[in-house]
This record gives sequence, structure tokens and C-alpha cells, in this order.
Amino acid sequence: MTDTTLQPFVDSITSLLDEKKVDDIRTYYVSEKSWMTDYIIVATIKNSVHAKSVLTQLESFFHSLDPTDSIYSHPRITGDPNSGWVILDANSVVIHCLDQKNRDFYNIDSLFEKQGNVYYF
Repeated sequence: MTDTTLQPFVDSITSLLDEKKVDDIRTYYVSEKSWMTDYIIVATIKNSVHAKSVLTQLESFFHSLDPTDSIYSHPRITGDPNSGWVILDANSVVIHCLDQKNRDFYNIDSLFEKQGNVYYF
């Protein structure tokens, strides 16, 4: 059972990623097995320039949200767009943007597929 209060938020993020031409967007609902977050989104970026652009758009999206709403928080960013892997942690939703090389090497999808429901965008 997914969290219906977060679903519009998650849908907005996946739509934004799709508009930015991010590939292989997968959303994992892990709330029932994780005490850290409700959703994990994994997406493939093309290169460091693409990563910077996606990161800028995601930051703008989060800044546009109502700061008084407890569901939404300003994300903490880990990683560098030049590294091929950037993580945005917004408490209820964690977004992993990886280039194909890192996504294949670390195979994080296999970890999340075991933990929760998978939704492909």
C-alpha cells in the first residue's frame, strides 16, 4: 500500500526528471521496510552537464514548495555532478541520479527491488 499523500509529490519529481530527458526512471516504495524514507527514485543521467542541469531543476522544484508543509523539505545533496552519482535526500523521498556506468557497476536497483514495490516511469 503506497502513501497517497506523497504520491503527487513523487509524480511531480518523476515528471520533472522525464522532462529533463533522464533515462530509466524507477520509483521504489520502501516505507514498509525502511525507517529512513518512503520512496527512492533512481534515474540515469547522460553526463556531468546533464547532471548539473537536472540538479538545478530539482533544486528549483524544491525551493518552489510550501516550506510549512511537513512532507516537503529542502533536500540535502550528496555527491558531485562530475562524479556520475548525485543523491538528493528530501526525507520522505531520496533521489539517486547516476550515469549508466555507475548504475551498472553499483547495481543499486537490485537492493531496492528487494525492499519494496517498483514503479517504472
